[in-house]
Amino acid sequence: MSSPNPASGASAAAPPALDAAATTTHGGQLSRSLGVGGNVLITLSGISPASSVFILGGAALAGYGTGVFWGFALAGVISILIAFCYAELASRHPIAGGDYSLVSRVLGPAAGAAVFFIGLVSLPLIIAIFALGVADYLGVAIAGLDPLATALIVIVLATATACFNIRTNAWVTGVFLMIELAALALLAVLGLVHVERPITELFDPQALDAATGGLAPLGIAGLVLAVTQGIFSYNGYGGAVYFAEETRNAKRAIARAVLWSAVITVIAELVPLTAVLLGAESLEELFGAGLPVESFLAARAGDTLTVVVLIAIALAIINAIIAIALQSGRLLFAAARDQAMPAALARPLGRVSPRTSMPVVATIAMGVIALAACFVPFDVLLNATGSTLAFSYGFIALAAFVVRRTPASPGAYRMPFWPAPPVLALIAIATIFVIGILDPAQWLSLAIAFGIVAAGFLYFVLYLRQRPGVLHLLAASDDPDGVDDTTASTPEGRDA
Repeated sequence: MSSPNPASGASAAAPPALDAAATTTHGGQLSRSLGVGGNVLITLSGISPASSVFILGGAALAGYGTGVFWGFALAGVISILIAFCYAELASRHPIAGGDYSLVSRVLGPAAGAAVFFIGLVSLPLIIAIFALGVADYLGVAIAGLDPLATALIVIVLATATACFNIRTNAWVTGVFLMIELAALALLAVLGLVHVERPITELFDPQALDAATGGLAPLGIAGLVLAVTQGIFSYNGYGGAVYFAEETRNAKRAIARAVLWSAVITVIAELVPLTAVLLGAESLEELFGAGLPVESFLAARAGDTLTVVVLIAIALAIINAIIAIALQSGRLLFAAARDQAMPAALARPLGRVSPRTSMPVVATIAMGVIALAACFVPFDVLLNATGSTLAFSYGFIALAAFVVRRTPASPGAYRMPFWPAPPVLALIAIATIFVIGILDPAQWLSLAIAFGIVAAGFLYFVLYLRQRPGVLHLLAASDDPDGVDDTTASTPEGRDA
């Protein structure tokens, strides 16, 4: 995948050198009609803080007890550090394509190919996982829903919505987002108006002991796993980068969108989870419940309001699917436009609809992959996506460490305390890998993730490296009016 630094004058025998003078072709193809707020609305929708609290947060409460407080707080710090990395990289390279575009421009096309393969596999599979869970929440209002049929219908509708113009999608996802944030606010209020214990009780991490039914100290390993769960729960703020070419004054605005998305996510998830821990009548009953957050809500709000909130969670999941469909379409579009695939595929996938200014063909293609993924066993889907995030974050942190080797253009965002954020992020990610290697239950997930990354590097060696003219790496700059100024270029030998 060729989206890092610029490539020019490369020989056929070796990968092209990255050249800061590379030109761009992204121009006005996509509609630059989003402000920071619109970008944040779509990005937060993809994160879906409410479903993260109810699903991932609930699982964390059951497994790590009060360790969720420290685990999610530390995960918030790590997430902000990674957000700093995204912000600086995106400010230097405000181009559609997400992690793929950032990594390939800084670390080169081989790393870019690996990250592209991660996104190509994980994004549609995540859509399938989310869609297959919608029936569980809609089922409280509509009995007898078939999970597979519901998932297929939801994906078709979400993909169709993602083909509308970007401002329409910002409005649609924004409305759904307000509903889910209201559900989280209700959860926080219910916990904080009936506080059962001081916050100091959360400082000593304790989890449910299955043998005794009481609380027991949570070890360091358990706390680290809680941190890992928190990092996964907050994931998605880097999604703002996918919409860089549709955001006005992108060089400055994308950095703000990433950071605002990260901060809002941490607050929107950590506060209600802490409120649940403080307001639960019995921690033993809370941690022993099959669905801890739902059980707390039912105990405090009653069955009717619980049903309303669970329907809101279903809408939040559907909203997340729309946002991720938008992101996945731009990933495929960016790789096609970079000519990082055969021309027969690149031509249609790199096309933008003249009516909606959206990459419709690429979006539909990723939707079809997500539909097919719904027929894959659910545990396979989980294993195939479980460890890919750590690899993506590792590439982003490494790129943020390396990017300072080249000077930034005026006005580009520079993270504070560099190189501490990428270094600390790399240490945290390495810790996650070590824990995964020590846990046999994670081996399959890690092996699949390693295989996806290896497939990306192999694709570079067997295809991209043999076609140096295809490696047309893009770079972006802002004009004085805040609109990215671009010039088309067709290098010799480009496969198009």
